[in-house]
Amino acid sequence: MDRRERITRHITREQRGIELGAYFNPLTPKRLGYNCLVVDIADRETLRRQAAADPLIPPETLDRIEEVDLIGTSTDLATLIAARGETGTFDYVVSSHNLEHLPDPIRFLQGCAQVLKPGGVVSMAVPDHRTCFDYLRPYTTLADWLSAYAERRTRPSAAQVFQFQALFGMYHVDGKALPTFALTDDPGGFEPSRDLDTAYEQWHSAMNAPDDRYRDVHCWAFTPASLELLFLDMQRLGLVDLEVEEITDTIGCEFIVHLRRRAEAAPRVPDEAFWGRRRELLMRVVDERGANSPAAYRSQFVGTRIYRRGMRWARARLRGTPLGEALKKRLRR
Repeated sequence: MDRRERITRHITREQRGIELGAYFNPLTPKRLGYNCLVVDIADRETLRRQAAADPLIPPETLDRIEEVDLIGTSTDLATLIAARGETGTFDYVVSSHNLEHLPDPIRFLQGCAQVLKPGGVVSMAVPDHRTCFDYLRPYTTLADWLSAYAERRTRPSAAQVFQFQALFGMYHVDGKALPTFALTDDPGGFEPSRDLDTAYEQWHSAMNAPDDRYRDVHCWAFTPASLELLFLDMQRLGLVDLEVEEITDTIGCEFIVHLRRRAEAAPRVPDEAFWGRRRELLMRVVDERGANSPAAYRSQFVGTRIYRRGMRWARARLRGTPLGEALKKRLRR
């Protein structure tokens, strides 16, 4: 199953859907037969010019940029669809690497629930902050999202822009600086940026002379368990009418999230089941963060080296015996 199939596994070409911020790599393009509205912050020609000026975007992908049906932000999805008189008529909402940019994710998720039919799905590819330039950032909590929701944020806060810049970094390997890496790579190759002074100057300027410029940054940082914890808590508090269908493990630098709008009001999860699941997720969040630390990587490497050295010693002592042959086969794995 390739990436597109993993993200679109709960939808079909015949269903009616919405893709958010598809840009030059749409997941459900009309050219492949999908019945899908495109929502983005600018029209097609503007997006093409922007992509053409970006050296990291291959020129051959420019033709993949589709006509934009609705111009606006993902946070305003419910308003954009309501203006068309189509609230509650869509089978799916799909997006890739969009959630982490949104100033107000709770309002966005509420909007998704409003535009979907009962049983409709939200499918998203989300970066795991442990595998990208957000490696050093703390994971996002519900308190963070509630602050944004209460303030009805329409752009990243000055503090979020500062954090993004101050904790930004790149993964260095073979003389190259890469924005992403794998969970199995040595995190010791991660190098923090040296933009602290600049980040502070920009924060100070924003505090003293606010302006209307939109600074696009990663507002939030997630692991699979930390994001599932957010959904669990929001569902308990009645903030979002979407339940988790599936959250995958991290593949490459991202994981896939599938949410479903309930066909009918779901009964409240019994307290013991809720608190048990919440404790499990809280513990998993700690495990996920620690598993990708330099110390954990070194411990794993040293442990494997000691194990294999011990196995070789035992094989040498038992050479020619049935146990020695078994150890020989095990070392070949």
